[in-house]
Amino acid sequence: MSPTQPADRIFEGGTLLTMNDQQPTAEAIAVQAGRILAVGTRADILALRGPDTEVVSLRGGTMIPAIVDDPTTTDAAASGDAEPQPQGTLEPGQRANFVVLSDNPLTITPRAREDLRVLHIVKDGESLYFDNARAAKTEDDTVFSEALFLDESGWLV
Repeated sequence: MSPTQPADRIFEGGTLLTMNDQQPTAEAIAVQAGRILAVGTRADILALRGPDTEVVSLRGGTMIPAIVDDPTTTDAAASGDAEPQPQGTLEPGQRANFVVLSDNPLTITPRAREDLRVLHIVKDGESLYFDNARAAKTEDDTVFSEALFLDESGWLV
């Protein structure tokens, strides 16, 4: 894919578990208009930065794809009115839905999973949650105000 416009946001500074067999891990991801524009090395992705691109640090965390059950999309798809939106992997063209965890859940011990924290949640390219949320957020913003953790079954609590 050869992008014609710069990325809206770039996420870098951690590990990406792409769930894509062709590229299982990556260093950075570029997002444009709510979709994944590119996934690759930090240098390759930072080359997609424009003057208005926001670069977001993963703070050493691990990004994993998230599947968002959007009721409006599900209802439309069930009635045959719309195609399901691609998601579930970190690869170009997919919806930019992902979670950044404090560590890699595949490499830590089961006991260490108790301390695993959610650092960042992104839906369609927009941040819904930041651990240590930015002070500039307004009262209307849809950012969660409390820390999120994964329980032993993998659910956010």
